[in-house]
Amino acid sequence: MPDTTADARARQDRMTAAGLTGAAAVCVLLAAGSGHRWPVLVAAGALIGAVMVYRRVMRGAYAYWVAWAVSPVLSLLMLWAQPSDLREAAALLALPWAGLSAVVALVLFVLWRSRRDGHLDWVVWHPDLGLLRRESTQRAAHDWIRHYDEECLADRLDRAPELARLSPLYPYADRPLKQADRPQESL
Repeated sequence: MPDTTADARARQDRMTAAGLTGAAAVCVLLAAGSGHRWPVLVAAGALIGAVMVYRRVMRGAYAYWVAWAVSPVLSLLMLWAQPSDLREAAALLALPWAGLSAVVALVLFVLWRSRRDGHLDWVVWHPDLGLLRRESTQRAAHDWIRHYDEECLADRLDRAPELARLSPLYPYADRPLKQADRPQESL
C-alpha cells in the first residue's frame, strides 16, 4: 500500500519528537555532570518542542495526556535550574504542581487507553445511506452533522454494533466532507 502524505508527516513528527526528547536527555546528563544550569533550560525547551510536535500525531479524545505527563518533568527541571537560594521557595509551588499534573496525566492516559479500541466511538449514519462517519466524541459527531446537508443520526457505536463492520462513507479526517473513493457498481 502506498505511503500517503499524512502517514509520512506523522512518521516525521514522531521522529522529530523522539530526537527532541533524546536531546533533552543529553542536556540533563550534561547538566548533571557539569553542574551548570543552562543545559537544564535547553532540556526544558526541547521537551516543550517534543510535546508540541508529538501532539500533532496523537489522535482521539484524551490524547493530550502526553502534555500533562511532561508537565511534572518540566516542573522538576525548572526547580533544578533555580539558584540555590530560591530553590526552597520554588519547591513550594513546583512539587505540588508536579504531583497534581502527574495524577491528571495518569487519569487522562487511562481514559485515552480505554478509548483506543473505538468501542466508545460515535457513529453518524443515515437510514438509506448507511454509515457516514465515525468520530471519537459526541461533540465531534454533532459538529460533523451540522456541516452535512442531509438529516442523519448520531449514536454511540456500542449501541449500534451492526455499524462497526461497515466502512464510513466519509472517512477522511483532514477532509471531513470528502467521500471515500468507492468502486463503481456495474449494471
